[in-house]
Amino acid sequence: MSLCPGLPRPVWAGSTLWCDEMSESASNKKVSPWELLDIRERHWRPRAATVSLAAETLDQIPAHRREQALVAMGRLYIKAETAGARERVLRRWPAVQVLATAGVAADHYERGTFWPKLASIAKITADPEFQTEWGEAFLHNLRKLGLPTFESEQDAGTKYVGRILLHAGMPTYCLRDYFRILAWKRGSTPGLTPEDFISWAAGRAAGTGFTNVDMPVQRFIRYGDEFAVDVADRSFELLDAVASGWSVDEHLLPRRYWAVAQKFHDERGIDRPAESLTSHAPRSSIRPRLVLDPYGQGLLLRLPPVGEAPDGRAVWLVTLDEESQRVSTESLEPGSTEPAPQTDVAIGKPVRSASVALADHEDLQFPLIVVDDRDPLLAFGDDGELIPRGLPLPAHTAWLLFPGDRDALRVSGSFQIIAESPLPPRWDGFCLLQVDLTDAVSIAVGGSVRTVRKFEAARIDLAVPVRGVRTTSGVPVVAELPGILLPGNMAEADWEVTLHDASGVVLARHRLTEFAEPNALWKLVPRPLVGSYSVRIRGPWGRGASRAFTVVEGLSATFTPIWRRFVQQGLQPATAEVRAGAGVGLSHNRLEFDEHQRSQVVRATSQGRCCSLVVTPPHMTVSYQSSEFSINPSIRPLSLSCEEVRERPGELVLDVGVVADPALHVIANGRSIQTLSPKSGRIGVYRFNLAEIADTLGEYPHVSLALSGKGELVIAIVRPRTLFNGIRIEGDCLILENCAAVDDLNAYLFAVRAPWREPACVPVVDGRVHLPSWLVNAGPIYVMARIDDPWVQLPVPDWPRPGKATFVEAEGWLNDGTPEEIAISRFLAGDYSQPVEVIDFERLWTVRALLPALSLGQRIREVEEAIDTEVYANPAAALAALSGSETPSEAIPSLMIRSGLAWANLADAHGSTPPPWTLRAALPAALLSAADSMWSDEEVEAAVGICGDAVIGLLDGSDPYANAGRLDESAELLDRDPGLRQQFIRAAHLVPQGLLSESSRILAVMDFVLERRNPKLEWLVTHAHNVLREGETLIGKIGDPSAQKAIDARRHHTKERGWRVIPAVSMTLALAARYASRGHVPATNWVLREKRAWAELAEVVPQLVTIDLIIAELIIGQRLEEEAGKRNDNQY
Repeated sequence: MSLCPGLPRPVWAGSTLWCDEMSESASNKKVSPWELLDIRERHWRPRAATVSLAAETLDQIPAHRREQALVAMGRLYIKAETAGARERVLRRWPAVQVLATAGVAADHYERGTFWPKLASIAKITADPEFQTEWGEAFLHNLRKLGLPTFESEQDAGTKYVGRILLHAGMPTYCLRDYFRILAWKRGSTPGLTPEDFISWAAGRAAGTGFTNVDMPVQRFIRYGDEFAVDVADRSFELLDAVASGWSVDEHLLPRRYWAVAQKFHDERGIDRPAESLTSHAPRSSIRPRLVLDPYGQGLLLRLPPVGEAPDGRAVWLVTLDEESQRVSTESLEPGSTEPAPQTDVAIGKPVRSASVALADHEDLQFPLIVVDDRDPLLAFGDDGELIPRGLPLPAHTAWLLFPGDRDALRVSGSFQIIAESPLPPRWDGFCLLQVDLTDAVSIAVGGSVRTVRKFEAARIDLAVPVRGVRTTSGVPVVAELPGILLPGNMAEADWEVTLHDASGVVLARHRLTEFAEPNALWKLVPRPLVGSYSVRIRGPWGRGASRAFTVVEGLSATFTPIWRRFVQQGLQPATAEVRAGAGVGLSHNRLEFDEHQRSQVVRATSQGRCCSLVVTPPHMTVSYQSSEFSINPSIRPLSLSCEEVRERPGELVLDVGVVADPALHVIANGRSIQTLSPKSGRIGVYRFNLAEIADTLGEYPHVSLALSGKGELVIAIVRPRTLFNGIRIEGDCLILENCAAVDDLNAYLFAVRAPWREPACVPVVDGRVHLPSWLVNAGPIYVMARIDDPWVQLPVPDWPRPGKATFVEAEGWLNDGTPEEIAISRFLAGDYSQPVEVIDFERLWTVRALLPALSLGQRIREVEEAIDTEVYANPAAALAALSGSETPSEAIPSLMIRSGLAWANLADAHGSTPPPWTLRAALPAALLSAADSMWSDEEVEAAVGICGDAVIGLLDGSDPYANAGRLDESAELLDRDPGLRQQFIRAAHLVPQGLLSESSRILAVMDFVLERRNPKLEWLVTHAHNVLREGETLIGKIGDPSAQKAIDARRHHTKERGWRVIPAVSMTLALAARYASRGHVPATNWVLREKRAWAELAEVVPQLVTIDLIIAELIIGQRLEEEAGKRNDNQY
């Protein structure tokens, strides 16, 4: 009788197989299929218990043994007479079925051939019933073995083959595709981490996909979770080893990975990782990144340390959507060789994209997506570091930032909300929660779905950082070595723990035998340790861990007082006692801090290693956040403008470091006239809403904000904006008449004859400002006064808006600078004696954008025409420089039209690398990307990141939101009630949308409705029906149905004239311009005739014109690409 009903008996005559399992005493013994599978299961089951994916075992089990087992299982499967019997055959030996099946996928898969290959090896007829039974058994056996089943709700792949291929760790057949995209991305992205790579590649696979990358690779990247990250990490090391000829641990990856990587390198070479923009630092610390300050400023853009900055100073150019700013950073010890430290930029409102570059290296921009409407959930670890999109969340505490309220979260499993933290004012509509995900399976918001790690992994636990001590780069410092913990259910697996220094060199390697102590690693290095290191644990795929840390063993710091409060000149004086363990040398043990000192540097040394520490006694800070700007935490009372607080009141954020019950007193004329209570408080951080004092400021425009009713502890001063009544020049000085006697008053001096230069910042002393030598006899100057906090680096102010600065008339031009600078300055002053050879078009664009403010009088038209001629003659260089200039973002489309760049011929302008894409640079980037009427995968990906998925539809010939810019009955309602626009924004949850999204197009046309009575639009509105008729006639002659379809989608359903047809006019002008750029003469003539009216439309509604020009380029480029393809087809 059979041991299992329905199964064949163990042995039949003539049905024997050879067993060559090396551990058997009788090698090459003849056994039955049943006996063979029992032997294989007995030997393979322990191996399956110590891995994450089947692919990890394949080097240990030769292919002929795996396939021999499949033959045995196939015989039993065929002999089974019922479905139930076949099921029991496939599930009786789970390790054999899973490992052997994955082996077939790894070794034999080629483009959809898995089931035929498996059936052929197992000698089974491949039919749908076989596929279902074998696939169901595979999933059942994974669960029985405790291995991942990859049952993602987002997975649209095949139910069985997809999961089998995931366990194969990508088939050998397509590993070359994997190494190709990985090597390319590393070669083009400085500081790329494995997490970054998987996040990027998973997003690309889910969106536009990869050209010529086999689907198993894309699926492994997209659904492989932590296992895909680990394989990427190992592959980084593998590619470096192959390219350099190094030897690396044979257990790093299976041998087939090595073979493919070596062949790939031999045939085409492996790209070297891109160099950092900042220094030769570890890859995890050289990229700008998003971090979270949950109880303070909220979402931050952290700029990395700059190791090669002269005198420890660096200037960053930061663009958040369309807003640009210059961010300065400097070493704590001016003149030292220490790197310029990391710097945080507060992201004061939801933005879609950010772009970062070092000044003088603007060509090396680093873009990143901040809030993506397709995936709006941002997740952060307990350390505030972003968990990249597409990666699983930890099964413990995390921070979640998302649009909506807590009810917007959709949770599979259960979770606990630990805390909800307030966000800055402009983040209204978003929620920030700290949650415990221990029992959660997945969490979702909108289109974001994040899984939670299901498998226990190794841990590296750091001690609590030493309070008040960081490195000069801003990294916390611990006093104890990390604790290393391995998952209890994987104690018998193979593990390796390594210690690396800051440059990545391995200092110690500890291979663990069964149940060995991982913390024995610390016995392999000289102690005590001082400096920055990283620990890496490798074991089964996806179960390892790595963590960077800075340690000074035995370090402690005590402060007197324990918390410094504000005093009149800064902070309360304090002392710090710094100690370290035996064997650690410190440059100072006792530090004295006066009112002006916030930090001092101490150097720790041991074993020939040195670490610079910044000691900062804990202290009070105050910051300000409003809808217009923010002031970073300061140790001095803030200076606020009465007018700005009344017009756009924000929040005063007080950090006292301890639980308290503060009240804010408004002091005027020596007495308290109003008291405010904080609206929220978390761990000593309290927020005061200054909207509550707006009416008070109407009566008392000059007040102090203090923490006591007697006004002793002032944290902010509110005063009128006017700080002086007039200015006159005396020699090389400016005299500020009736100047306010306030500390830290600076004058920012803007050179009217050199507007591309940063303003000179000069302190005001007794109402006098000494001009820098380069501004003496350099022409007129705009003067803007500002009270600057010496402890808080504020952005350098932009060119002043009308009414925000005082104009000082003077003769002359710039005489200090490059020949090009001096020649342009002379030209602006009316001296045309020197010819100008333009190289720097950023400078020229800045002049062009600011012409009305440059006091040119009657010469403004002459200068304008000269610049436009130069720009039009060099369209590629001019477009590439436009977004990097000081040109306001809203002026870019109108300047492109006035200069003719909107229809310039760019046929020879296509570069080898995609132009940088930001929201500000979207229009120039679109025209440069399409210069050859062909869009590369990289260009499409960059465009989708800024413009949204509509780019894909337009390139495929179908605009998904073609009607979104048309005016209908809702426009009539908006025209009567402009407040409806804000209601629409609130309904859209304030999530930044792609530039070509439906919401963005609706908002753009709403802006037009609100501005339709602008005098600049009078001519175009009056003649709209004629302009539209002429444009449609032109498009009809061109014979482009897709262009006419785009115009029809914008057409008002009943009106044919007036303001209601302007959206259709805008699209028609854009389409004509893009045909003109291809040499269509009638289109060029018509656009030139309508240029003035179109440019004025762009001035009033820049977003509408920008959107239409990009749409027009995508429509026409797609048509021309199709026609080119047809012509090529007809040649064969």
